[in-house]
Amino acid sequence: MLVSLALALLLPIQTDTVSDPLAPARAGRIRCIDPDRTSRTCSTIVRYTLRGDGNFDALVTGVVNRDPLIVLEYSTFGQIRDGAVCSRIRPADFNAGKLTSNGAPLTPVLQTSTRAKLLEALQPLAGHERCYRDSAAGEEIAVSVTIDGLLRPEMGQTAIWVLPEDGYAPGR
Repeated sequence: MLVSLALALLLPIQTDTVSDPLAPARAGRIRCIDPDRTSRTCSTIVRYTLRGDGNFDALVTGVVNRDPLIVLEYSTFGQIRDGAVCSRIRPADFNAGKLTSNGAPLTPVLQTSTRAKLLEALQPLAGHERCYRDSAAGEEIAVSVTIDGLLRPEMGQTAIWVLPEDGYAPGR
Protein backbone atom coordinates (compact mmCIF):
# COMPACT_ATOMS: atom_id res chain seq x y z
CA MET A 1 0.00 0.00 0.00
CA LEU A 2 2.72 2.50 0.96
CA VAL A 3 4.75 1.76 -2.16
CA SER A 4 1.59 2.13 -4.24
CA LEU A 5 0.91 5.53 -2.70
CA ALA A 6 4.50 6.59 -3.11
CA LEU A 7 4.39 5.71 -6.77
CA ALA A 8 1.02 7.29 -7.36
CA LEU A 9 1.96 10.43 -5.52
CA LEU A 10 5.07 10.95 -7.52
CA LEU A 11 3.30 11.32 -10.74
CA PRO A 12 3.05 8.64 -14.10
CA ILE A 13 3.91 7.92 -19.46
CA GLN A 14 1.63 7.52 -22.42
CA THR A 15 1.19 5.68 -25.66
CA ASP A 16 -0.63 8.46 -27.51
CA THR A 17 1.22 11.73 -27.72
CA VAL A 18 -0.58 14.50 -25.90
CA SER A 19 0.67 17.97 -26.74
CA ASP A 20 -0.20 19.26 -23.27
CA PRO A 21 -0.71 16.44 -20.76
CA LEU A 22 -1.79 18.96 -18.10
CA ALA A 23 -4.35 20.78 -20.26
CA PRO A 24 -7.16 19.63 -17.92
CA ALA A 25 -5.29 21.23 -14.99
CA ARG A 26 -5.08 24.46 -16.98
CA ALA A 27 -8.87 24.25 -17.26
CA GLY A 28 -9.24 23.99 -13.46
CA ARG A 29 -9.49 20.21 -13.12
CA ILE A 30 -7.77 18.00 -10.56
CA ARG A 31 -6.34 14.54 -11.19
CA CYS A 32 -7.99 11.58 -9.47
CA ILE A 33 -5.81 8.46 -9.51
CA ASP A 34 -7.46 5.03 -9.17
CA PRO A 35 -10.98 6.51 -8.96
CA ASP A 36 -14.09 4.92 -7.51
CA ARG A 37 -16.88 6.85 -9.20
CA THR A 38 -19.59 5.37 -7.00
CA SER A 39 -18.07 6.60 -3.74
CA ARG A 40 -16.36 9.62 -5.39
CA THR A 41 -13.00 8.63 -3.95
CA CYS A 42 -9.47 8.40 -5.33
CA SER A 43 -6.38 6.72 -3.95
CA THR A 44 -4.59 9.99 -4.75
CA ILE A 45 -5.67 13.48 -5.76
CA VAL A 46 -3.23 15.85 -7.46
CA ARG A 47 -3.79 19.60 -7.76
CA TYR A 48 -1.39 21.15 -10.25
CA THR A 49 -0.22 24.74 -10.39
CA LEU A 50 1.32 25.34 -13.80
CA ARG A 51 4.20 27.76 -14.18
CA GLY A 52 4.07 28.48 -17.93
CA ASP A 53 7.62 27.29 -18.60
CA GLY A 54 6.76 23.58 -18.70
CA ASN A 55 7.27 23.27 -14.95
CA PHE A 56 4.61 22.72 -12.33
CA ASP A 57 4.02 22.56 -8.60
CA ALA A 58 1.71 19.87 -7.26
CA LEU A 59 -0.23 19.42 -4.05
CA VAL A 60 -0.70 15.68 -3.63
CA THR A 61 -3.18 14.09 -1.22
CA GLY A 62 -3.24 10.32 -1.02
CA VAL A 63 -4.13 7.33 1.08
CA VAL A 64 -1.17 5.72 2.87
CA ASN A 65 -3.23 3.35 5.05
CA ARG A 66 -6.77 2.02 4.65
CA ASP A 67 -7.65 0.87 8.18
CA PRO A 68 -7.53 3.22 9.87
CA LEU A 69 -7.73 5.59 6.90
CA ILE A 70 -4.56 7.70 6.95
CA VAL A 71 -3.96 10.39 4.35
CA LEU A 72 -0.72 12.19 3.46
CA GLU A 73 -0.74 15.66 1.90
CA TYR A 74 2.55 16.95 0.50
CA SER A 75 3.93 19.37 -2.07
CA THR A 76 6.27 18.54 -4.90
CA PHE A 77 7.29 19.93 -8.29
CA GLY A 78 8.32 18.71 -11.71
CA GLN A 79 8.22 19.37 -15.43
CA ILE A 80 6.50 18.35 -18.62
CA ARG A 81 9.01 16.74 -20.94
CA ASP A 82 8.32 15.07 -24.30
CA GLY A 83 4.60 14.84 -23.49
CA ALA A 84 5.19 13.21 -20.11
CA VAL A 85 4.66 14.58 -16.60
CA CYS A 86 7.89 14.03 -14.66
CA SER A 87 9.18 14.59 -11.14
CA ARG A 88 12.01 13.39 -8.99
CA ILE A 89 11.13 11.10 -6.06
CA ARG A 90 12.21 13.15 -3.05
CA PRO A 91 11.72 11.57 0.39
CA ALA A 92 12.02 15.09 1.88
CA ASP A 93 8.71 16.00 0.17
CA PHE A 94 6.99 13.07 1.88
CA ASN A 95 8.73 13.66 5.19
CA ALA A 96 7.50 17.27 5.23
CA GLY A 97 3.94 16.20 4.39
CA LYS A 98 0.97 16.34 6.74
CA LEU A 99 -0.50 13.03 7.95
CA THR A 100 -4.15 12.96 9.05
CA SER A 101 -6.92 10.50 9.85
CA ASN A 102 -10.49 11.72 9.33
CA GLY A 103 -9.09 15.24 9.03
CA ALA A 104 -7.37 15.16 12.43
CA PRO A 105 -3.63 14.97 13.07
CA LEU A 106 -2.26 11.55 14.00
CA THR A 107 -1.08 10.78 17.49
CA PRO A 108 2.69 11.24 17.77
CA VAL A 109 3.27 7.47 18.00
CA LEU A 110 1.10 6.67 14.97
CA GLN A 111 2.60 9.56 13.00
CA THR A 112 6.16 8.38 13.73
CA SER A 113 5.47 4.76 12.76
CA THR A 114 3.47 5.69 9.63
CA ARG A 115 6.13 8.12 8.42
CA ALA A 116 8.90 5.54 9.06
CA LYS A 117 7.03 2.89 7.03
CA LEU A 118 6.37 5.34 4.20
CA LEU A 119 9.98 6.48 3.99
CA GLU A 120 11.20 2.87 4.13
CA ALA A 121 8.90 1.96 1.23
CA LEU A 122 10.17 4.96 -0.76
CA GLN A 123 13.85 4.26 -0.21
CA PRO A 124 14.41 2.09 -3.33
CA LEU A 125 13.02 4.89 -5.51
CA ALA A 126 14.61 7.86 -3.75
CA GLY A 127 16.28 10.25 -6.17
CA HIS A 128 14.91 8.54 -9.28
CA GLU A 129 12.81 10.28 -11.90
CA ARG A 130 9.22 9.13 -12.32
CA CYS A 131 7.25 10.12 -15.41
CA TYR A 132 3.72 9.34 -16.46
CA ARG A 133 1.95 9.38 -19.76
CA ASP A 134 -1.78 9.04 -20.32
CA SER A 135 -3.35 6.87 -23.01
CA ALA A 136 -6.37 8.59 -24.45
CA ALA A 137 -9.11 6.01 -23.98
CA GLY A 138 -12.50 7.35 -22.94
CA GLU A 139 -13.28 9.00 -19.63
CA GLU A 140 -11.00 6.76 -17.59
CA ILE A 141 -7.39 7.15 -18.62
CA ALA A 142 -4.82 4.35 -18.64
CA VAL A 143 -1.57 5.66 -17.18
CA SER A 144 1.87 4.26 -18.02
CA VAL A 145 4.76 4.91 -15.64
CA THR A 146 8.51 5.00 -16.17
CA ILE A 147 11.29 5.21 -13.62
CA ASP A 148 14.48 6.73 -15.03
CA GLY A 149 13.09 6.18 -18.53
CA LEU A 150 12.31 2.47 -18.08
CA LEU A 151 8.67 1.39 -18.46
CA ARG A 152 7.30 -0.14 -15.25
CA PRO A 153 4.02 -1.90 -16.22
CA GLU A 154 3.40 -2.98 -12.60
CA MET A 155 3.09 0.69 -11.68
CA GLY A 156 0.35 1.40 -14.21
CA GLN A 157 -2.71 3.25 -12.97
CA THR A 158 -6.05 4.61 -14.04
CA ALA A 159 -7.00 8.26 -13.66
CA ILE A 160 -9.73 10.76 -14.39
CA TRP A 161 -9.79 14.55 -14.36
CA VAL A 162 -12.53 16.02 -12.18
CA LEU A 163 -13.67 19.46 -11.12
CA PRO A 164 -13.01 20.45 -7.50
CA GLU A 165 -16.76 20.85 -6.97
CA ASP A 166 -17.39 17.24 -8.06
CA GLY A 167 -16.63 16.27 -4.45
CA TYR A 168 -13.94 13.64 -4.94
CA ALA A 169 -11.82 12.89 -1.87
CA PRO A 170 -9.04 10.48 -0.88
CA GLY A 171 -10.42 7.12 0.13
CA ARG A 172 -11.00 3.48 -0.93
